[in-house]
Amino acid sequence: MGKASTQYKEKYNKTAYTRYVIRIRKDDYLDERIKEFMRLKGTSLNYLVTKLLTEYFGQLDFDEMNP
Repeated sequence: MGKASTQYKEKYNKTAYTRYVIRIRKDDYLDERIKEFMRLKGTSLNYLVTKLLTEYFGQLDFDEMNP
């Protein structure tokens, strides 16, 4: 992939997406579970987090989100 193509994708991603960073200890049980899930499902952590957040917020109504 050329340098211009990479730069274009980086610029697009900055304007199209919000970036969140999480930290999970390498020796934590959660880290093991996440890696196992991704291996078994052949998917990414981004997929898992997006799916769970969509399900979570889809179940909430406005009053639950604004106590």
